[in-house]
Amino acid sequence: MAFREQPIIPVYDIMGNYAGSNTANLGNARNPVAIQQRTANNYGAYNRLFGNVFAEVDLLKYFTLRTQFGGEYYSDYNHNFTFPEYENSENNTTNSYAENSYNGYNYTWTNTLTYHQTIGKHDVKLLVGTENYKNRYETLGATNTGYFTFDKNYTTISTGTGVPTAYSTIERDKIQSLIARLDYTFNDKYLLNATIRRDGSSRFLTNQYGWFPAVSAGWRISQESFLKGVNWINDLKIRGGYGVMGNQINVDPSNAFTTFGASKTNSYYDIAGTSTSTTAGFTQSRIGNPDAKWELDKNLNIGFDGSFFNQKLDISADYYKKDITGLLFNPNLPGTAGSATAPYSNVGAMSNTGLDVTIGTHQTFSHDLKMNASLTFTTYHNVIKAVTVGQPYFDENSGRFNGSSIIRNQVGGPVGGFFGYKTAGFWNSQAEIDAANAKAGGVYQTDAAVGRFRYADINGDGKVDASDRTLLGNPNPKFTGGLNLDFSYKNFDLNMFWYGSYGNKIWNDVRWWTDFYANFAGAKSKTALYDSWTPTHMDAKAPIQEIDGSFSTNTVPNSFYVENGSYLRLKNLQVGYAFDPKLLKSIGIDRFRVYLSGANLITITKYSGVDPEIVGGGTTSNTNSSTNFGVDRGNYSPNRTYLLGVQAKF
Repeated sequence: MAFREQPIIPVYDIMGNYAGSNTANLGNARNPVAIQQRTANNYGAYNRLFGNVFAEVDLLKYFTLRTQFGGEYYSDYNHNFTFPEYENSENNTTNSYAENSYNGYNYTWTNTLTYHQTIGKHDVKLLVGTENYKNRYETLGATNTGYFTFDKNYTTISTGTGVPTAYSTIERDKIQSLIARLDYTFNDKYLLNATIRRDGSSRFLTNQYGWFPAVSAGWRISQESFLKGVNWINDLKIRGGYGVMGNQINVDPSNAFTTFGASKTNSYYDIAGTSTSTTAGFTQSRIGNPDAKWELDKNLNIGFDGSFFNQKLDISADYYKKDITGLLFNPNLPGTAGSATAPYSNVGAMSNTGLDVTIGTHQTFSHDLKMNASLTFTTYHNVIKAVTVGQPYFDENSGRFNGSSIIRNQVGGPVGGFFGYKTAGFWNSQAEIDAANAKAGGVYQTDAAVGRFRYADINGDGKVDASDRTLLGNPNPKFTGGLNLDFSYKNFDLNMFWYGSYGNKIWNDVRWWTDFYANFAGAKSKTALYDSWTPTHMDAKAPIQEIDGSFSTNTVPNSFYVENGSYLRLKNLQVGYAFDPKLLKSIGIDRFRVYLSGANLITITKYSGVDPEIVGGGTTSNTNSSTNFGVDRGNYSPNRTYLLGVQAKF
């Protein structure tokens, strides 16, 4: 399908607001119908093959030799055509076509020898072995621009009129490990487990290897003679453990090496001065860090598991503490470092503490009415203990707001803390501004004007400047919890799952677009339209609506964007009915059940955005140093789904 530009004429939207005689008044919201049509012919083909095999042989009665090999191979090839846009204020006016592919494989090969013997009341199991992991990943792609037809049967890389741009990458890494584990049980009451690993990773250059020990112990106290007569205790085990784990997941395989490459935007130059040709050059593409080493996660947990009152009540509780040293992260580099990729370094230390509790109950109220319930409760407290990169903080590179970082990780604060100016109401009169300036002996706050934000003087020096920026909120919840309920009454059954988060903050970046007239005049929220500052409405949520932006309204990060992210959500609800098996037997059916289920049916929250269940604009997965979470940059509401189904067994 080809999209052709049409003359823009004044139109009215469904709310009756004038859209304007040019695209500047249309706002920047993209049209989902246009997106659907423009991407209809984009496609890709993904393939994945995975599995594992093992062989095991018993030797000399007490020994077992085992070898296991598992892995995966995957590949993807996709085509993507980008159409020009016409409907918003920041249109993409060019067309482009891209073909991209990647493929890779990884495998893990483990070889172990196990000794297992029971001698009287002693049960001993000892395992030693080796483990090898290998990973390889390659990409290949190209783009071109300037297509005079958008026919999907015509567009290829070679049919564009622009200059094709191609790229390819390759990544390879390995881990080699020695492992040993001891499991010991005495009289089924005292349990001991000890492990040690020696892991070596190719992602590190000069500090490849690390030793990672762990030990845990348990005492099944309910087996002791002094508790044998306590009938309400069915089972009770006290346990604890301490161990050191190594983390290298978020370090890419090339982290240790400084590399150079050609880039049309950074290293091609018009040396001849003709403006018609360029000469290729090299630029630094990556800054290497050969001194990076394993991040150490030291874990301590103490807890118990118990079953009580004839197994009607189950409780499991853990107190945990995780101290992380050598925290691996790639903090911002100064502009003088250029555009090269910043390396991951061991930037500091942090601590996580909390309590995990699971409570389950099984109740029979009558012959027909039964209930199973489980409640999970988790507290979480995170604090950065040390930073070793030259200042007592490091900023998140991807968490930006008008060029300023909104996420600061500083000593004494949490990972991912929101950072900026704290609002302290509005300037309600010129007299207030004059008094503040007089007290400051100059300018108290840049761009101060009636109806704009008044920022707090955090350091107490009588004026507001960059040194008054502070932590504005913590995206980490104080606690989370879930409640799962199962009821059955005769042939009916009901299941529901509630989940909630309390104490976390959300950076609502969408408010920059919707709550300030200076940004996009055509996409305003109810807050901007009906709850912004005016001389007769000083107790407002939003500042005065103005054509131009300013330091005292919308051009710097401030607490206006930080909201309470607590919520309670009914994640799943299902009601079912199972027909009487006696009636079904005559027609050859063993079981027949019909059910109606729904997801995300109820959400209770004070958050003004679409969905409080925010992860964010970019997290560092599989690591303890995730930082850019809790940032809402605009997402769709959670899918509220309904499902009617049947289950049959013949």
